[in-house]
Amino acid sequence: MASLIFRLISGGDPFLELFVAIKHIRTRKRQTALAVGAVGLAVAIIIIMRSLMNGSFETFFQIIFELAPHVLVTPKDGEEQIYLYKTLMEFIWTIPGVVAVSPALSTTAALSFEGKVENVEMEGAIPEQLNVVTSIGDKYMIEGDLRGISSGRRVVLGEEMARRLDVKIGDDVVASFPDATTMNLVVAGVFRTGVEEWDRSAFVSLDTGQKFLGEGDVITYINVKTADPYRADEIAAEISALGYEAESWRTLFPEFEETLAFEKFSNNLILALLLLIASFGIANVMNMVVLEKTRAIGMMMAMGASSSTIRRIFLIESGFLGIAGGAFGTVVGYAISVYLHSQEYVITAPNAPQPILIQFIVDPVDLIAFPLLALALSMAAGVYPAHKASHLDPVVALRG
Repeated sequence: MASLIFRLISGGDPFLELFVAIKHIRTRKRQTALAVGAVGLAVAIIIIMRSLMNGSFETFFQIIFELAPHVLVTPKDGEEQIYLYKTLMEFIWTIPGVVAVSPALSTTAALSFEGKVENVEMEGAIPEQLNVVTSIGDKYMIEGDLRGISSGRRVVLGEEMARRLDVKIGDDVVASFPDATTMNLVVAGVFRTGVEEWDRSAFVSLDTGQKFLGEGDVITYINVKTADPYRADEIAAEISALGYEAESWRTLFPEFEETLAFEKFSNNLILALLLLIASFGIANVMNMVVLEKTRAIGMMMAMGASSSTIRRIFLIESGFLGIAGGAFGTVVGYAISVYLHSQEYVITAPNAPQPILIQFIVDPVDLIAFPLLALALSMAAGVYPAHKASHLDPVVALRG
């Protein structure tokens, strides 16, 4: 029997190394539970926080994609307006993936009411098509109806503009501007998006906007909505081939993705540091094992175990603690994230036009990546204790 053990040890048998590592773990149940628990708690927190972060980004982009066009088409170089816009719209509709095309005539106007005067960016649009692109009529109206602008000379104001003019539905405001046609507009509704620039704007029908500007059947840009916002660059390129300026939301709002990328990087770094700190608990456990098992290590080395065999035993042990903690934390984190997502928590910010749903969206990649990261960090934490154990002097070790 002794000769068999000698041959197994001297040959570096992986089953024996695994057996010894598991024996060390089983004899220190409390310390093992604490180490696995620390790593598991860190991984669970990471999974939950990552799912919340994914949900927040998803909610943010949903709001942006609702309000902003996915592609904005503006006049050809050297021109101030789009003249043959109906022909252009027909072409845009033929592009696969386009779900809405909304022509718009944007102009500056001075709105006045009972002595108050405010400059406003007034947009003439077709309300049904504008609503598909921006969802203003469905989700952001707090009074009145966006479709009301179709009935004659009516206007829908952003909440901030309505507050500055101190107007309510049914009031008459006067729209004027140099070289434009002065006209009375009846307030047909008020909307609130939560974005200050938009809440200072106004919408009228496309026909009313054209009559106000007095330049005929022209528009200044076309809003395009796509089924997949991430194909916007491709669709913009097709439209640009006709000579028009077409920009996707990525070009129009580059700061969105840049800001979110920075936020994601900084959050991931903090979460990774949390897991790194937890892995030091494993390093502490392994150091204690080396101190307690000094005599046993010396005996194994005296029987012919090589330094590499001793090193592998402790690396296997630290790796087992890491993967056990990672797996436990992944299961717990996933379960909690799914539960929280199912509760459909909402928050209502003071300036938000509607309650915001808090989402917890688990990325399947996280369920694989973070247990593996826990394994890697735990084995890294076990390198020093394993190195220390493999370099013990057998004679000194046998003395304890």
